[in-house]
Amino acid sequence: MKTIGIILKKELKRYFTDVRLLLSLIIPGILIFLLYSVMGNFMNKSETVTSFDIMIVNQPEEFKQFDTVAGWTITHKETTLSEALAEVKNKTLDLVITYEENFYDKMLHYDASSGDKAPQIEMYYNSASTASTMIYDYYQTVLNAFEATISNRFDINGSPDIVYDLANQEDITIRIFTMLLPFLLIIFLFTGCMGICSEAIAGEKERGTIATLLVTPVKRSHFAIGKIIALSITSLVAALASFIGLIASLPQLVGSQADLTLGMYGVETYLMLLVIIIVTVLFFTVVLTILSTFAKSVKEASGYAVPVMAIVMLVGVTGFTSNQATTNPFLYLVPVYNSVQALIGVLSLSVSWNFLLLTVLSNVVYIAVGIYVLTKMFNSEKIIFNK
Repeated sequence: MKTIGIILKKELKRYFTDVRLLLSLIIPGILIFLLYSVMGNFMNKSETVTSFDIMIVNQPEEFKQFDTVAGWTITHKETTLSEALAEVKNKTLDLVITYEENFYDKMLHYDASSGDKAPQIEMYYNSASTASTMIYDYYQTVLNAFEATISNRFDINGSPDIVYDLANQEDITIRIFTMLLPFLLIIFLFTGCMGICSEAIAGEKERGTIATLLVTPVKRSHFAIGKIIALSITSLVAALASFIGLIASLPQLVGSQADLTLGMYGVETYLMLLVIIIVTVLFFTVVLTILSTFAKSVKEASGYAVPVMAIVMLVGVTGFTSNQATTNPFLYLVPVYNSVQALIGVLSLSVSWNFLLLTVLSNVVYIAVGIYVLTKMFNSEKIIFNK
């Protein structure tokens, strides 16, 4: 037992007295706290949907109590059913609810054991619209809760032959793409950079070739920029190869019945995606190259990169929360998160040029600062030669 205690003490002393190891343990938690605190504060201040336009046909008086929700404004529209359905499809109306004539009386006298068809409620919505989905989910919840109290005396959207979700094929494709691609693309970009950048400088240190490179008559800043560009190009090729494979397999991933289409995306969309991808890759490359320069070995550099990857994944997951990009300009100053939101904006065809420009410029600033830090690190013999 005494020897176990000695070994335990020795190992813990090594971990908690080595500044590099200590930083790798503590910094990820601090970064996650700071990042999510800032994002949470701004997201709470962002505008949320509180106004809804709906049309209800043959609504029983007893059900009008469901139209009042604290903090929401529900406006009833009057038009023909066909026009209302067209408006839901075009996202100018959020929801259409139709009750059978004399619905309430039929419901009260319905006997489930009779085998007759239960009174019907039909709700038409557009899943590609955030407002439509919200108000649809609300009415579905309250009506299902009410139905449970009266022993299931009516059905909601009970006909298998009627399409109640009026989102068109392009809307469905956009919803799938904005949900999946930003997260997956960010992960592919980071992992593409991670394998290459972790070896870039730390590998040179292990092989003993870093000194030869630095004694050449080349400015350290030029050396840093050249390294960054070369690593970015290599990482971009690796990331794009993965991304192309993802796009090719996406119909099988989501199911062939989805019948995905890319017809709504033009050249401008792909150019915007390319710009976001390039600045994001450059940012990842700078961060990972700094970690590689700080590390003594490739293994240590990879160890530093793993917590960063966890943070990137956590930020990428935020793209699943909405198929619409945030409208808070301050969030476009947060690295990685701004790229995720810009990708959502581009893929949802609702991108703001101001937000896109803010994303690009903020990342360029971070990249410039990173190159400056990297240059200073190259000028430090203590860091480069692990003294």
